[in-house]
Amino acid sequence: MAQVDRRKAVRIPAKLAMEIRISDVDTAKVESINVSANGVYFWSDKFIPELTKLDITLDLPTGKDEKARGKSVVCSGVVVRIEPSEEQPGVDAYEIACYFTSIDNSDKETLESYILKQVAF
Repeated sequence: MAQVDRRKAVRIPAKLAMEIRISDVDTAKVESINVSANGVYFWSDKFIPELTKLDITLDLPTGKDEKARGKSVVCSGVVVRIEPSEEQPGVDAYEIACYFTSIDNSDKETLESYILKQVAF
């Protein structure tokens, strides 16, 4: 039986600079693996348990230069999946899926516009 993709938004591969904040003190710079208007998948050198709430800033590049910082999108999210699923000694990178729980309409439109510009039709 074929697996059904339940995502409701276009997801694209994207190496975007991000800052995540777990609390007022714990912040980290990370990089996305892929992004949609509903969530982001990223690498972290720290284990972040499922259901952890995050404050997220995504830095969207401008134009063709992927390194040129453009607009920042600010949102909140919750960790819905992490690989490996348990903290393990010797693991130096975790893949984390985060669902956006709160994003301003203008920031969501900015993110959707960026994503659609990256999609080849």
